[in-house]
Amino acid sequence: MPNLDPTQIRVAGNGALWKAPLGTPIPTDSTTSWNAAFIHLGYATNGFTVKQNLKTKQISGWQSLDVLRVINTDLDRSVSFESLESDKQNLSLAWGGGAVTNTGVAVGGAVTVATAGAITTATAHGFSVGDAVIFTGTGATGITAGTPYYVTSVGSATTFVISATKGGAAATTSAGTATSVASAAPYSLTFPDAAITTEFILGIDWSDGSTNQRLILQRGALLSLPTIKYVRDDAVRYPMEVQALKPADGSQSILIFGNDAAATS
Repeated sequence: MPNLDPTQIRVAGNGALWKAPLGTPIPTDSTTSWNAAFIHLGYATNGFTVKQNLKTKQISGWQSLDVLRVINTDLDRSVSFESLESDKQNLSLAWGGGAVTNTGVAVGGAVTVATAGAITTATAHGFSVGDAVIFTGTGATGITAGTPYYVTSVGSATTFVISATKGGAAATTSAGTATSVASAAPYSLTFPDAAITTEFILGIDWSDGSTNQRLILQRGALLSLPTIKYVRDDAVRYPMEVQALKPADGSQSILIFGNDAAATS
């Protein structure tokens, strides 16, 4: 009888998709945390698909109709997935690398930053708990200009507290000032030029219980732009297909790491 082992059957029961600029340091195993430059792409529909397209040329001879030899002529690999979150990263990818720009009107007057994410504005801010806000020209540590923060409490018409995550702990900040603060909600999206050349690193983690695997496209580019459906009875979805390209250093186009003993037995 052959060696039959049902414990070696794998299901990608959970996972995550990540994107980062070219040149970002990448992990060399399946458990090390991703570099801070990697952005999580959020919820996706039921996993991802890896397509491997091997093109060949068949050689036959005068004396036989059988194929005598097969020559490999081309090999390309791509990864497709469908994102569900309409955030900055997915919108930019879906529109071919479009630039998402905040267009919120800044609160007038000076903006003062204290410790524990406490913000004071010279005029009424109009923010509510859960609102996303964005700062410019901040001189306080703990706040990065251009990065969205979330209002966790409102003390008065001119004071509020921010967190780096929605509903999270107060941001760790030092005393300082910011040039302005505005709602992060209004935006405009600028389409790129006709020649779409945006390249990036794509990282994928999936797990089956304690077994995991990590795939990294060291240099990826959109193979095509997605067809986006806006309908009344379903979520907006962003189907992406990313082509794996040869890295500049000549290494593998896709790196794969895991902790599965079945793969090495």
